[in-house]
Amino acid sequence: MAGIKSRVICDDLLRRITSGDLSGVLMLPGEGKLAKAYACSRPTVRKALAELRGAGYITSAKGSGSYITRPARFSQKDNAETFLGIIFPNMGPEYFFDFLCNNLASHASESGYSLVYGGYLSPKSEMLKPDIMRICGRYIAQKIKGIFFAPFGYHSKNDQVNKEIIYSFSNAGVPVVLLDSNIECYPRPNNFDLVSLNHIQAGYVITEHLIKRNARRLFFLAPPNSHHSVKLRFIGCRAAMTGNGIMPDEDIFVEIERDDISCLSRFINEKKPDTILCSNDMTAMSVMQSLEKLRLKVPADIMIAGFDNLSKVMLFSRSITSIDQPVDYISRAALNLMVERMSDPHKPVSTISFSGTLVTGESTGE
Repeated sequence: MAGIKSRVICDDLLRRITSGDLSGVLMLPGEGKLAKAYACSRPTVRKALAELRGAGYITSAKGSGSYITRPARFSQKDNAETFLGIIFPNMGPEYFFDFLCNNLASHASESGYSLVYGGYLSPKSEMLKPDIMRICGRYIAQKIKGIFFAPFGYHSKNDQVNKEIIYSFSNAGVPVVLLDSNIECYPRPNNFDLVSLNHIQAGYVITEHLIKRNARRLFFLAPPNSHHSVKLRFIGCRAAMTGNGIMPDEDIFVEIERDDISCLSRFINEKKPDTILCSNDMTAMSVMQSLEKLRLKVPADIMIAGFDNLSKVMLFSRSITSIDQPVDYISRAALNLMVERMSDPHKPVSTISFSGTLVTGESTGE
């Protein structure tokens, strides 16, 4: 698992070096700062830096640090007509969006385009607004020909932030393809091309599976201010419950911060769930860790499930029943939509969704 994580970190640093995001930066942050930023150990960071060093992108001096040796791949003299940009929330180096970004970059390169990575944007950062304006301004100044955008969640002003981003490009004549989520809450119409998991179907499939595992007191748990895609997963969840003869309580959608163990404890004592379907696997992992501290056993006392299938890449004590996203198909479809939109700016808006795959794990006793 450490090898996979170091690979992700290496790819991300390489993307930042070659895209120009680190333009003017000669020295990388120290191992300690990188380990904290990527939520991993120093040896994992060290392995990633060794790969960059071996490829000649950095050089390291003992007691001094690591220095960038190759300049950014992009400059004002380059052919900007082939440049595409991407903006997505930084949720950690092993989150779904990171895998999607890497896949998209690979397919873009194969098709003769260069995917320029604008920089980290943390949804809960106090500097989110100025960081967004800086990155959007940089992309527009570079005359980027298209933007892939995964809308932000976990911020009190999600909708406002997302609309400011997307309309800053739309007003500049730069086409946008949305990834994973619409900027409007369902069922409001979508005015931009969108490629995503079929979230409603995914919620239905995993909930029906949980019901077959004897889930009866099932609740859907998500952090506050989650993405609109989470609400679609919940719609699928409710549909599966009613379709299988279970009349859910009105308040089965529960908003709790991932690390708020006291709030989780109150919820469990009051509602006595036998199953918690989490909005994604990152939330599911946090809930499982909190349940251990509360001396509750998974799955004996409470079954846990999520979305995105991060068990395949993250080192965790137990695998999680989840929905695996077809990242390769999503990224290919997004690139194709972008090419079509650039060649025909007035074509009707397209929405493409893909079915996920149910992956069973130890969190539900399988």
